[in-house]
Amino acid sequence: MADYRYINNKGVIVPDTAALRKEVEDEFRTVFGQSINLSPETPQGVLATMEIENRDAIVRNNAELANQINPDIAGGIFLDAIWALMGGERINATHSYLSNVEFMGVPGTIIPKGSQALTINGAVFETLTSLIIADTGKITGDMRAKEYGPITCGIGQLNKVASSVLGWEKVNNTTHAIIGRYAESDIKARRRRKQTLAKNTISVAQAITSSLYELAGVNSLSFRENFTDKTLTIDGIYLLPHSIYVCVEGGDSHEIANVLLRTKTIGAAFNGDIEINLLEPASGQAYPVKFSRPKEVTIFCKVTVKKSSFDAQTIIPDALEKWSHGEIEGDNGLVVGRDVSPFEISAAVNAVEPHLFVTKVELSTDGKNWHVALIPIAINQIARLPKGAIQVVMV
Repeated sequence: MADYRYINNKGVIVPDTAALRKEVEDEFRTVFGQSINLSPETPQGVLATMEIENRDAIVRNNAELANQINPDIAGGIFLDAIWALMGGERINATHSYLSNVEFMGVPGTIIPKGSQALTINGAVFETLTSLIIADTGKITGDMRAKEYGPITCGIGQLNKVASSVLGWEKVNNTTHAIIGRYAESDIKARRRRKQTLAKNTISVAQAITSSLYELAGVNSLSFRENFTDKTLTIDGIYLLPHSIYVCVEGGDSHEIANVLLRTKTIGAAFNGDIEINLLEPASGQAYPVKFSRPKEVTIFCKVTVKKSSFDAQTIIPDALEKWSHGEIEGDNGLVVGRDVSPFEISAAVNAVEPHLFVTKVELSTDGKNWHVALIPIAINQIARLPKGAIQVVMV
């Protein structure tokens, strides 16, 4: 049987299958005699090869299963179980919701729960309860997207009745949809587990960032601390004496403020352009909690690749979209304060499709002036790389 060994610097268990073929062939010769012909083209050779492949599959499966004890490699329910030991959990998928949707038609018409309407893009929304159209010919109610994920619907874009409900004639949404999300992927879950290791502590920098990353909707952040008794400018940010500065992407502002008040060191001041007044339950004292939101910097990207049989015009924009969202293993994506590097963009393309030969990556902040240098991003900024801002040039 194959041996198992560790890759010491990573703690990964890998099977050593080098001796499997010799092992199986020796067994065949012991049973059928030393003169048996085990060439791959013979029937007995095919049987021996099949046995080798079966054993190889088993030992590789065992190695993969053994690796699930390592939280840096684990996935699926194994990762969920390890994370649960620390009180953490994966962010579940949610639906998009529409509130105060107008349903119009014949008065007295009953619109059953689960009745459907379509957006101009074909997304399906369904009613959450049964509705009865009032004497005015209209009733308002809430709807939910049928599928999980970030399904968008702007004002007035829900305009087609999809269910056959006699008397229900029109539908219209007067508000934007509250956007849902997909379930957190293994890649993002493993990353967030590391980012929240200190969520049960307070006062230190990792405790503050861990508790912030635990909040729903928080994607990235930057943190700085002035531990001196003098006013300092750190990375371009003005910090009061003995104070902290946090710039947070995503999340509810009041939840962020509550976390900062709970986890920061007693006596430390806040910095930032957003101020939320909170009452400390233990003392009854009011605190003006400050933090910042990142300013978005739109990046334009031009990728030059050699012609090949691969559909580079589709692969590259998709790859860079995944990269910017942090969906490539080993890379956090475009987070708060991260510079944009042409070399990292090239690496992201090759991580998704190694057969594409990238010859040059050019960047721009206005879509006119292009260069191959790194674009610096301040700690109170975040780079955005829209899919429509990516050009692919074939040479």
